[in-house]
Order: sequence, then structure tokens, then C-alpha cells
Amino acid sequence: MISCFHSVGLPDRSATEVITMAAEAGYAAIEFNAETLPWASPHVTPATPREDRLALVATAKSRGIEIIGVGAHIFMLSGDKAHREAAITFVHGCTDLAVDLGTSIVHILSGPQSADGSSTENWRWFADAVARTTDYARRKGVALGIEAIAGHLFHEADDYGRLIRDLPGVDFKVNFDPSHLIVQGENPMRVIDAYADRINHMHMKDGSGRFPDFAFPPLGRGDIDFQGLVSALRRSGYTGAYSVEYEAQVFGFQADEATILASGLEFLKSLDELR
Repeated sequence: MISCFHSVGLPDRSATEVITMAAEAGYAAIEFNAETLPWASPHVTPATPREDRLALVATAKSRGIEIIGVGAHIFMLSGDKAHREAAITFVHGCTDLAVDLGTSIVHILSGPQSADGSSTENWRWFADAVARTTDYARRKGVALGIEAIAGHLFHEADDYGRLIRDLPGVDFKVNFDPSHLIVQGENPMRVIDAYADRINHMHMKDGSGRFPDFAFPPLGRGDIDFQGLVSALRRSGYTGAYSVEYEAQVFGFQADEATILASGLEFLKSLDELR
């Protein structure tokens, strides 16, 4: 298995600095954040110049670390068709970005349900976006995954099954983030049991409490049975990355950058599943 660090954990560093720091800490791979968050700007976006993309690839190669994915998170839902089209264009741009960075993994989310439409309309809008972005990614040699997010339209394990039924022949993947499931009272193992063949990336982020009164604490300090999940993934044949996604600072867990990097890798090593 592959140890990976999600760049969102170092929001005050440049993409080049994140590569260097993750490599020096001992990670095998890096995942880049393309999402604009209240506490973190993206490290890469579709607007990243080509020369900067090539420079990141060169830096990663020189540091012996793999660029393994791009988090193309943007809210996809709106009653405004132009907004929805712009979101799809953004995801397509992140797919092109992934190709330039030498990775074949991009993942998306739905965003919250729009008040501009019914739940049925919102679901139809998202299904259409998934079909189009998955097809575009396929033609570029990229696998597009979906992450279920607490508070969003697409938020629970059963949503994967519903979308599979609604989109026959659309081979979208699962970006498996158990933290968003545990804080909704779901058993994350259900995703592995039902959709292991679609999981192509995993976020390592702990969770505690119940949405909306919840937290994403440091790894090992929440309610997730990571050893059980990792063992089940291994039995399923999963050989992808375990990407440490540190967002605990948003919930009051402060740590310096060195501690964030070292503690994440140490937690992964404790699972005895690393390459």
C-alpha cells in the first residue's frame, strides 16, 4: 500500500514546498488539493500554468515522490445551468491537470442540495455531471471518483448504489473517506463490503460526534476502526493510496507542520500495510 499526504494539511505552503516536506517526512506520494476552502486555498487548479505543472512533476521526480491524485472538489448543484456547466468545466480542467501531473485519479463531490430545485432535480443534475465528467476523464485515461460528504446531497453509502443503478455503464469510482460516514452514524465498512471493486483512493481522516455536531480529530483520536477497514481493503485486493487528510486544526486540534506530517505517517505505519 502507498503512504500519501493530502496537501490540504499544509495550507500555508506552496505546492512545491508540500512536495519537498512530504518527501522528506518519508511519504511515498502526494495528493493535491484543488478546492477552495474557508481555511485553505488550493495548491493547484485548472488555471495553474503548464510550466508550473511541469515544474511540480520535476520536483516530485527529483524528490522520489509520486503525485497520485487531484481533489477536484467544487459544488456541482445549482438551479442556474451556467453555474452547473462552470462546475463541470472546472472538473474537466482538473482532469487535464491530473494528466499533466502524471496521475490518473481525480475525485469530486456533489455539494449541498440547491434550494433552487427539488431533491429529485438535484439528484438528476448531479447524475448528469457524474456521467459527463466520468466520460471525459475516461477519454483522458483518468478515473473519476466520488466522495460522500456529510451535509451534501451525495452523503451516504447507499448513494453509491443509487447512482450505479441510475448510471448503468458509467464506471465512476469511489473516493473512500470514512470520516464523513462515521459522523453520520454509518458503518464505513458497508462501502467496502458493497463497492470494494470501485474504490481507487482512500482518505485517512478520523471522525467523532454526529453531524452537525462533529469533529475530524487527529488520526487515532476518533471513532473509526482503521485497522479493520485497512484489513478489509487488503482482502478485497485494494492496492491504492492511504492519503492522510489533516483537517483537525479546523476543530481546535493545533499542531505544527512537522508533527502533522510525522504523526500521520506514523499512524499509517502502525497499520502495517505500507509499501
